[in-house]
Amino acid sequence: MAKYRYRIEGSNYGGEAVLGTVSAEFVNHYKDLDQEDLIDAVTDADDWSNPEEPDDALLDPNAPPIPREDYYMWECDDFEHLNSSYADGGFFVYEVPADGSDDYDYDSEVHASLEVAPLMSREAALFGTDLPDHGLETDSAGNQYVPVLMFHSSEKGSFAVWFVETDEPFDKYKLTYNQAETNMGEFIDDVYYDREMLEADYDHNDTTGKAYYAEVGYLNTKWHDTNDASEEELKEYWQDFDDNVEWEKENE
Repeated sequence: MAKYRYRIEGSNYGGEAVLGTVSAEFVNHYKDLDQEDLIDAVTDADDWSNPEEPDDALLDPNAPPIPREDYYMWECDDFEHLNSSYADGGFFVYEVPADGSDDYDYDSEVHASLEVAPLMSREAALFGTDLPDHGLETDSAGNQYVPVLMFHSSEKGSFAVWFVETDEPFDKYKLTYNQAETNMGEFIDDVYYDREMLEADYDHNDTTGKAYYAEVGYLNTKWHDTNDASEEELKEYWQDFDDNVEWEKENE
């Protein structure tokens, strides 16, 4: 058994966010309207208790377009599905019993609002409302634009946590993470300690919704970064991370 066990948390602010393909008609109808109109359209389309059947709306030529057929809010996520703390809130680290007897002890705080440089920051959901002249067709440079909807539930509470077991006291310089950049802020992706990716634990995920946000536009899939980096890319990221740590230690 390791001598030390630590629990790592993000801030209490974050939420769930999805980015998925919708119809171009839906994007063009709502892109210049107020966000509240878009939120109402999304929640109405997702409301199983809505007395108006979707098929009836499709038959009405004057009805606003729906996001897509068989739409479900949290399953419109073919590009992204995030559920975590915002990345700008820092990290909180607690020492907990090494035997795992009380993983959610808050008495021994090691770090609060610890600012950590990300290992990798990816363009997960950055898009605009303009469609280029070539439309939805792929151009010769590989640019392909897809009509998308991003929907975000901003929440407060407890999100995922990560546990570290080690024979040495916690070293803040060994902590880093990946972040996902979106039109609605940056979210924590993966978390690493001592170059090892940590498993996210959602057993005590408990949040309260604060607000909904929604946005439509056109995503250039060429510039959409996934969370999969090549071995060569990871090597470069870790080298940059090591250089940054060395600079921070020298200037602390």
